[in-house]
Amino acid sequence: MKDITNKLESVVTKHLQPAMDKGIARGCAVSVELDSKPLLKLYAGDAEDIDIDGVYHPVNANTRFDVASIAKQFVACCVAMLACENRLNLDDSVRIYLPEMKNYADHITIRHCISMTSGVRSFYLMKRFMSDSLLSDMEIFLRQEQPENEPGNFNGYSEACYEILGHIVERLTGGIAEFARRKIFEPLEMTDTYGEEEPDFIMGGGGLITTAEDLVKWHNCLMNRHLPGAPDGLFDMFFSPFTFNNGELCPYGFGFFYDENNRNVIWQFGDNIGWQSVIRVDLERKLSVIVLTCSDFDPVETALELENTVINDVFGLPTRENYKSAYFKRPIQTAEARQVKHRDFPNAQKQNPMIGNDMDKYLGRYYGYEVDTYFDIVPDGSRFQMKYAGEDGDDYINLFDFSDETRLMARTRGDWGAFRFPIEFYGSECEINFIVLYRNSGVLFGYGDDAVKRVGYFYFVRC
Repeated sequence: MKDITNKLESVVTKHLQPAMDKGIARGCAVSVELDSKPLLKLYAGDAEDIDIDGVYHPVNANTRFDVASIAKQFVACCVAMLACENRLNLDDSVRIYLPEMKNYADHITIRHCISMTSGVRSFYLMKRFMSDSLLSDMEIFLRQEQPENEPGNFNGYSEACYEILGHIVERLTGGIAEFARRKIFEPLEMTDTYGEEEPDFIMGGGGLITTAEDLVKWHNCLMNRHLPGAPDGLFDMFFSPFTFNNGELCPYGFGFFYDENNRNVIWQFGDNIGWQSVIRVDLERKLSVIVLTCSDFDPVETALELENTVINDVFGLPTRENYKSAYFKRPIQTAEARQVKHRDFPNAQKQNPMIGNDMDKYLGRYYGYEVDTYFDIVPDGSRFQMKYAGEDGDDYINLFDFSDETRLMARTRGDWGAFRFPIEFYGSECEINFIVLYRNSGVLFGYGDDAVKRVGYFYFVRC
């Protein structure tokens, strides 16, 4: 036992120390348990006080971390409880509970949101495109006029799906954070865990405060399928797989990813500014791995190597790969493949303006309702720029012609990554296909290679 503990400690040191030396990590809490027996409990560095900005304390067993999207498992568990109690049905349209969503949501079910196959776009990534806006997260996704894909056809990670679920639970119970406390946290004695709630935010896409030791209790609950007071059938539902419309298995479940090659292994990451976390559970072997950090470095590789150390040394199993990297590097699917129904342009034909030819007639100001943003297309010597309306300085996007494209392309690059915008014009309207290219900065997902994430189609009208 001591030998494997030393190996696990060396794994944490290998990953954490360089990050601390570079100043992108402050501290961490790490737990590895096998069949409820601790193999490693490690607390290093310091972490920011959850209640007092800028105040740091040494990390210990009681240190609370903002684990962001790990909240999704608890939101999904709340939804499953309500389903088992017949207070909702997973195949209900979300508009039954959120009638303020637009008509496209008639065909989006609770099941689609849990599995992230709804096509509702990520509002965090939408904000990357938006100019300064006072819209709340709720208001942003309520402005969406169509899904990014036909519901059930494609799995695209979007915290908006779980924000929708959070609001549904809120409306059925009177308070999701209180419901989770009574139904999950108190029965499991997770005394240092709670969900955040603010006027414009609800525990859906994230907002969970907890400790490594409390998450161990949650993992034991999942591995042993035991939650005091839970309704009958909860765990059968919680671990039931989702399928796409074509019958293939979906890679996402009730707030967790399935390992690509072993669906008995589930995991989820949490990513917030200054806080990065990942949890992994091997349900078959009852192996729990938890890595919580006060940092801006991605601990996914750390958690995976800890898991591999155990399954190699204890079970003699082959090494598992980083599925997170593979998931977010999936090839971009075309709109046709996703069966997206685009806006109709009955009074105008698609045009393909070319720089130096007929671009002049497309100069002007455009407004996009979904992202509440104006932009101008303006000349710049022999080039053209797309820039946020009324803004000067360097905040602009150069427009280019690409010989292998049938449409105008815009692109820009920032500290966190790069944009590519294919732009199609239809008379006084244009469609922007917003794509984000994440570079190797490590700020968002920490990849060593470039990875691409499509956000969606936005429509702008000339003012």
